[in-house]
Amino acid sequence: MRPHKTKSLGFTLLEILVALFIFTIIAVIMTRALHSVMTTQAATEQHAKQLADLQLALLLVSRDLEQTVDRPIIDSKGDGEPAFAGSASSLSFTHGGYANPNGQLNHSTLQHTRYFIDQNNLIRETAATLDPVATTPLLRRKLLSDINEIQFSYLDQQQHFHNSWPPTDLSNPPVFPVAVRVTLTLRKWGKINQLYLLPGQPFDAQQK
Repeated sequence: MRPHKTKSLGFTLLEILVALFIFTIIAVIMTRALHSVMTTQAATEQHAKQLADLQLALLLVSRDLEQTVDRPIIDSKGDGEPAFAGSASSLSFTHGGYANPNGQLNHSTLQHTRYFIDQNNLIRETAATLDPVATTPLLRRKLLSDINEIQFSYLDQQQHFHNSWPPTDLSNPPVFPVAVRVTLTLRKWGKINQLYLLPGQPFDAQQK
């Protein structure tokens, strides 16, 4: 009597190679899909951060300008500086809002702040004291980067904009303009215009 031959239940080499080929294709597809998702997520997070930085920068400018105070200062060289002075590319002024809870700290609640562009970055510069001396440290904070251009312009009582304040073509101009217009040109966001009305100033709502 001949012995009964049992059928092999294993895989042939060809079947294993086909399975490995299919697995490799699926793995490549999944890897590319995962890389695409991670790239999209990173771009979304970067976009959200840039938007948050822009909103914070505009909020700080608005907060400072809303608290302007007519208080000239003495700079670190001993020269007088007006309470508000601006050019087309920079702006400096005295304002309130410098925290000093219960007067416990040895500084005023007023602060003199300057905004300007340095190497395509929007900088907010302040001093530890209102009337600094040569040894007073300056605090520089970068608010925005990738700025192609910034322009400040200043609205007078006759609803005319000027590239500097106080303007040279007005006799006895007031300490403060009616409003300050800030035009930012950013590499990612393009051109952004913001108009800030200074406290206690009349303003024509039709003026843009």
